[in-house]
Amino acid sequence: MTETGWTPLATGAAQALSRQPLPLEAPIVRKGLCSLAQPCLRHPQHAPQFLFQDATLLLVASGRLEIIDGANKISIDSPLNLLLVEANTRSDLQKSPGDAESRFRSIFLSFLPDLLSTFQSGRDPVDRTSAVHQVALDDELAETLHYVLESIYGSAVSDERLRYRLLDLLAAISERGHRFARVPQSGVVARLRTMVGEAPERRWTAKDAAHALATSEATLRRRLADEGAHFEDMLMDVRMHHALMLMQTTSWSIPRIAEASGYKSRTRFAERFRERFGYAPSSVR
Repeated sequence: MTETGWTPLATGAAQALSRQPLPLEAPIVRKGLCSLAQPCLRHPQHAPQFLFQDATLLLVASGRLEIIDGANKISIDSPLNLLLVEANTRSDLQKSPGDAESRFRSIFLSFLPDLLSTFQSGRDPVDRTSAVHQVALDDELAETLHYVLESIYGSAVSDERLRYRLLDLLAAISERGHRFARVPQSGVVARLRTMVGEAPERRWTAKDAAHALATSEATLRRRLADEGAHFEDMLMDVRMHHALMLMQTTSWSIPRIAEASGYKSRTRFAERFRERFGYAPSSVR
């Protein structure tokens, strides 16, 4: 392990990553740039209608991942390929432990809209027939990815330097014939999900959210309705996604995760979690 907690990669980088244990930590967010999570599971898990709010890069280090996007189904069980998932994609996910570890482990790196817009500026738009696509992970690309991961972990790496390294990773992916589609125009749902996602533990009300967005509660609710959404449903969905990720990436107790997701009552939290995903929080691990 390096000082940043990441294992150096060299020749055979993808295979090396699959053999190394990933540290269990809460997701890291570098505001305006990216977020990084490392799910680790010992039991199969199904996540219905999981929302990839931002453009996301996935690498499966151990086990198998199935993504069902409408009629399309993509499976990956090798660290020799990356998956790119477009922003605002809802898919059913099935994660299954595998290999000698009997665990599912992955890297979940999301590129935030400001960064993606910077990279896409001046480039031709991309038309996608599928929201999920695969990229072969050669050693050069794996080393570029590793450099980015070390930079995210390294507190000494400034946001400006990290920005250039993330743009370099996007350029490396683009050189291999793959690029995320343009970031869609941000509606009120996307703005609200981003705002709540930055502080899911806060005691959010529609009035508070409207004030933060410089509008009235009535206008906020009307605009949400225009996009087919309701404030309370959106709030719960954001919090449950946050809770699910914490359960997959940390060893925190369920009461601590509940509190970090905006719930003082463990019972209430468990009810909402079961309502959203169909199983109890305790069954995730």
